[in-house]
Amino acid sequence: MGYDVVFYDTFWEMLSAANENYVDMLFLEDTDGKHTYAAFYYDIMRAVSYYHGFSQKYIVLCIPNQYKFAVSYFGIILSGHIACLVPENHLIPTQMNDKYIVSSEDWNRLECCTPAERPLCNTSPDAPCTIAFSSGTSSKNKGCILSQTNLLHDAQYSMKIYHYWKGERLIHILPFWHLFGIVADLIGPIHQGCSLYVPENSTVFFKSMEYFRPHCVNMPPALADTLCAVIEKVGPKVTGGTLKKILCAGAPMNDATAEKLLQYGILPCTAYGLTECSPCVAITPDDDVPIGTSGKPIPCVDIKIVDGEITIAGSTVMLGYYEDDKLTRETIVNGYLHTGDVGYLKNGHLVVTGRKDNMLIFENGIKCVPEYVEGLVNRIEGVQESLVRKDIGNKIPELVIVCDNLSEDMKSNIKNVMIQESLYPFVLKLQTEKIERNSMGKVVRYNEH
Repeated sequence: MGYDVVFYDTFWEMLSAANENYVDMLFLEDTDGKHTYAAFYYDIMRAVSYYHGFSQKYIVLCIPNQYKFAVSYFGIILSGHIACLVPENHLIPTQMNDKYIVSSEDWNRLECCTPAERPLCNTSPDAPCTIAFSSGTSSKNKGCILSQTNLLHDAQYSMKIYHYWKGERLIHILPFWHLFGIVADLIGPIHQGCSLYVPENSTVFFKSMEYFRPHCVNMPPALADTLCAVIEKVGPKVTGGTLKKILCAGAPMNDATAEKLLQYGILPCTAYGLTECSPCVAITPDDDVPIGTSGKPIPCVDIKIVDGEITIAGSTVMLGYYEDDKLTRETIVNGYLHTGDVGYLKNGHLVVTGRKDNMLIFENGIKCVPEYVEGLVNRIEGVQESLVRKDIGNKIPELVIVCDNLSEDMKSNIKNVMIQESLYPFVLKLQTEKIERNSMGKVVRYNEH
């Protein structure tokens, strides 16, 4: 099955069509009120007028309000500048001298501008329009240079197998400074005429579900685990009664969580990608949801597995790294981007087993991709989550298990998995606190490699 999708070459074409086709429909609701597609378009064109007069090439977005962020993002690009996405609470790249940092104060000036009638700069859709920086801790973060073609192709080809529809309601929790938020919670919904609701904060997430009655929520896997636990405790009504699917990205969804969601009539969809690929590479089709996979490659990418590593070519691959030609050449070889992820294709679906640089090598020569082993352990009933790392002496594996109580059956099943993976003997550590994760649900690891 494939969905019909109208393809736009530029953001201007997409936004103009949305303004014409969805004019009075709700685009986004937040604590400031409701914003229609017409109001959104009007504000974008005011932003075009505002940013057109800027002499700086790079405009760094530091606006916490998601509606104002979205308006400024498109206004920056349609006025001929390059929008820079920097993770919240991280340093602005020091190597980017020709920059202007947009804050909430700019909104007051923007509101006084007369809207432009059209883009004030004829920029090629293949030219740089966005630099998405990594969430590194140094001041020199890795920046991925992307074009409108990169981002539009990523969204539009994803929608060929993953459905958005006019009037679909989504709760928006993934920040727009994260590229998956831009593509899945902004470009996709605008393209198809969806409506977004932005909760005031994470503590009112379930109240927001009951109020807005979403059809879909794009979320980190850890929140999917919490969602299942709350549904199990209070019933499906907590979702608002219309939830059809969730889409997880940033880390694999727990298999047990996926199975429970299916039991509740909610499709557990997964997207795999990385910033260098705009970001989506594979996504779960609505009509084919094999648990344990990251979905099917989107139609515009070609995936090759080289020595176990996932490599990718296609129109969504970035233009390069900001001011780092050497790293660009090392990462994109003969047209294929080397992801650093280990995986394989199974019946047309991509299975991601872990990170190449997370691989553990023990004294006896045994190699282990920890994410793969953790996935096997997490399927054992009673195990909430797990973490594989080296013990203090770096000689044998240490397996951290998060559970309330470890039964003899659980011990036996865990031992069998570790023997199966040639990781026996091992140190078993129990804890009740959750394993530390970052904002996108990825495990924070402290292994020595």
